[in-house]
Amino acid sequence: MSAPQPDQEASALESIGHLKEKVCLMWGTQELDIFIGRLLMDSRDGKRRGLPMVVGADLLFLARTNKIIRAIDLMKSQKLPFRDAFHTVDAGDQARLEADELDNPLVSRDTVIKVRNEERRIEQVRRPAPKPRGLAAGFGSLAFKILTSKAVLFLIAVALTVKLLWPYFK
Repeated sequence: MSAPQPDQEASALESIGHLKEKVCLMWGTQELDIFIGRLLMDSRDGKRRGLPMVVGADLLFLARTNKIIRAIDLMKSQKLPFRDAFHTVDAGDQARLEADELDNPLVSRDTVIKVRNEERRIEQVRRPAPKPRGLAAGFGSLAFKILTSKAVLFLIAVALTVKLLWPYFK
């Protein structure tokens, strides 16, 4: 008796167990479309080896089928024509991509993270230095404000002028 032959009907995606499990867990949700988009697009600036072409084709088919199933569910629950339900689902997916660039498969994840880190760095530079706390810091700050006030500086200038010029007036 010969060994049983593997199922010829299995898709290429089913050969990658962890991907198959994630697709099954997210089936019928918007998150599946985003997950598939991230798999298909290079989000590591060319440092990703990628998936075989047949797996990519399976993923594209599943993403489209998932969107159609979501549209059918919306059509039934909202009593909409299929075309309107599909456009609603698609518009919701597009809005999510615009809301968070990390969900957009057309944008490199590394680039987004670099930009966000640069924005944080700039924000930290713009942020004023924290003010010292405590009694000594409060007194030092008050003394500095008093000594650098215009009135005190004027009085110091007058006192120095009088001290320097007083001998000439005697």
